[in-house]
Amino acid sequence: MQKTNYCSAGSNSTRSILFSLLLAAVALPGPAWSAQQSETGENLSGFYSRDGNNGSPAKAAGNNIYIKFFEDRWLGMMFVPYPYAIEVDVPVITKVFKAARKQASSAALLRGKYELLSEAATIQIERYGYLQDRIVFECGSLSPCTIKMGDGFLELIKPGVINEHIIRYSHV
Repeated sequence: MQKTNYCSAGSNSTRSILFSLLLAAVALPGPAWSAQQSETGENLSGFYSRDGNNGSPAKAAGNNIYIKFFEDRWLGMMFVPYPYAIEVDVPVITKVFKAARKQASSAALLRGKYELLSEAATIQIERYGYLQDRIVFECGSLSPCTIKMGDGFLELIKPGVINEHIIRYSHV
């Protein structure tokens, strides 16, 4: 009876096939994860603006709200007082987010003008994680908030006493 050695690499053709498969796995492009987008679709460039900013939701809440994703799974929520928020331009919002992120080495609740605003804005900086296809982070309520990403928008889902509150934000 002939003994078969299953531990050896086998014939030259087997080695060639294994080498080709290994080379293909390394050399062929897989899903490209750029610095601008992370695994669940959050966009690291620009920011998200609440639908209804400068309108009745902003008037009722007393502020415009913006969300920005940063590298290393950090998230910022900025609250700019309304009606002053109507005067604030997109580049200023981006600069304020960057200035606030530089100040926070951990989760933080910051308030200031950042030498860019005429009125103080409040910014919450938090780490976020993933739960299935959603982003999860602490948002100041009893339960964490979740974010469901869409194409060019996100939906912030805040827990409520009776119902969840779903707030849509568009990418800027």
